[in-house]
Amino acid sequence: MRLHCLRYVLLAIPTVLAAGGAYFFLTAPKPSRTAAAELLPFVHALPPVPIVFTSRSEPASLEPAAVEGEGFTYPGTIPWKAREGRLRLLMSDRGVVELTWNRELPEGGTLVDVMSPSVSVDGKRVFFAGRKAPPDAGRWRIFQVELETGEIARLTGGPSDPGCTALPPMRFAADGTRLSDSARKQLDYDDVDPTDLGPDGFAFASSRLPDLGRDHSRRATQIWVWKTGDAASHPITANRNNDRWPVLSAASDQLIFSLWSRNREAVTADRSEVQPVSMGGRYATAPTDHWMAAHVRPNGVDFGYAVKSDGPAWRPRPLFNGRLAYTTHDPSSPGVLRLAQADWGYIQSAPSSLLADMSVGGLNARGPAKQVYGPGTNAEGVPISAGTPAPCPGGRVLFSASPLGARPKEFALYSTSDDWTSAAPVPELLFDDPAYVDSEPVAVYAREVSQAPGRFDAPPATANTRPSQFTLASGALFTGDSGFLENLAVKQAIRNPIPWSDAPYSMRDPRKNPLVPPPPNVKSIVFYAAYRDRFDDPDRPRVPGNWEKLTTSQLEPGPDGKLVTWVPTSPLMTTVLAGLDAEGKVAAWNGKGNSPRTFFAYAGDHYSHVRPNGYHYCNGCHTGHTFVTADIHERVR
Repeated sequence: MRLHCLRYVLLAIPTVLAAGGAYFFLTAPKPSRTAAAELLPFVHALPPVPIVFTSRSEPASLEPAAVEGEGFTYPGTIPWKAREGRLRLLMSDRGVVELTWNRELPEGGTLVDVMSPSVSVDGKRVFFAGRKAPPDAGRWRIFQVELETGEIARLTGGPSDPGCTALPPMRFAADGTRLSDSARKQLDYDDVDPTDLGPDGFAFASSRLPDLGRDHSRRATQIWVWKTGDAASHPITANRNNDRWPVLSAASDQLIFSLWSRNREAVTADRSEVQPVSMGGRYATAPTDHWMAAHVRPNGVDFGYAVKSDGPAWRPRPLFNGRLAYTTHDPSSPGVLRLAQADWGYIQSAPSSLLADMSVGGLNARGPAKQVYGPGTNAEGVPISAGTPAPCPGGRVLFSASPLGARPKEFALYSTSDDWTSAAPVPELLFDDPAYVDSEPVAVYAREVSQAPGRFDAPPATANTRPSQFTLASGALFTGDSGFLENLAVKQAIRNPIPWSDAPYSMRDPRKNPLVPPPPNVKSIVFYAAYRDRFDDPDRPRVPGNWEKLTTSQLEPGPDGKLVTWVPTSPLMTTVLAGLDAEGKVAAWNGKGNSPRTFFAYAGDHYSHVRPNGYHYCNGCHTGHTFVTADIHERVR
């Protein structure tokens, strides 16, 4: 039967809820987790399943980018912090349970702030980011709480956690004395946005790979995975800015996340180079500054775009209807947050690969992929600012919203239908604590995901012979690590991006009429290194990362344009690539028919990392990112 997020009560005994033919079990809270009587007046409607959420003193959970700050002195720059934050559980019997506030941790101390909750795939635990109260430094670490017992456990930042992979910015104690290298590594990082991977471990966003980015001082975060049984975590993305909010898609084994595309490099006007725009000169393309929804498997492969809309795509979450919901800007009211959902593969922008004056909204794509907006007003017709959407069984969407112009603490929890195709449905108020910003709601249910251990192991390049050295473009010899890259069809359209189509989608072949046509003139691929900042110099607190042309690899003869090559790599090196024409310039070509604009063979809206001795595969040479089809329907077990 179809559940509506209203009238189902969770009894004080084990209860079974039906949801689309699947079932969810949850034991009512133990007596040690008594509902807070003072919060009962703030409950306005009943959800069908429990909802975990945060109540914070400031709206920091709605901020996507890390705050500016070099953080050279203890406790460093702490992003996304609030003065106070509580993790709460809204039950279906109107009770609200405080999960973290004033609860002593097994190691001692308490949590003063929380954010980014997510529910384990079995529906029994909540993962979240927490900050401890003084005298702790208050940096973000990952915790989990058992819903049945209320027990809290630390998952990252313990005594055996090695912390940063290189020396981070913080080098001075509060009294001005120098900190030891080991203390710096174990303290100066933040772990946020956790998501469960079932038997394989968990993923999260972290600043353990120290970097302040180019042309600003915001601590970079990437997506990290801590595999079950491993002594340390490892990164699977390589942003020099911020990757945020990963979530494991129940249907596709893809980690879907927000990627801040802020590459500061562009193609020069004569197409002879790709270089940082801070070097001056004229450029054919523009540097990027855009948030997209991206995806990658937990083993680091299948990286590509999921949604590239005109506006940002913050905190993307798969819905039960098979579409992706996220927070964006209201197109009619700049600065106002709005809910949106789109089909997998929706694309409206590809700023790095278009002429500079067409880099925003340059595609204007029609076709079968659509984006629709969620409620813009509350039940009283008052305009709202809304964000942090999440799926709820019964075809619902949970989110947080506040009336426009109201105090930030007026953000409250709402529920609405996930069908926004004809008109935005009326939202229903669930909970509103007037003393806090209530946001980040997540429904508690068991999810149907793959349970096969080892499915996230990264593929090695065992079938190929690795060169012992490379001659770089500068003439220098490189004798370090390298990874293997294979692309079997650089010059072919491979299912993607979403095709231009005025006819039903099933009647068109995107390989014959893609929105972005494949390049006809790419002869070789050039690899650039965008190095991360360093903080190991005894005198210079920050050594900015430089930009270097690495190597160029020729395509094999033939109509498909096969690329088989090894690429140099090192721990502090990210890579950016471009396709070159017969003259050695960045390839440019004009589309035909429905795509008459100029395109550049420049994948300049993300940074990649080549895994040492790892195997990497991609298809085609498409504007911005590779795209792969995927079923992302949320599923209840």
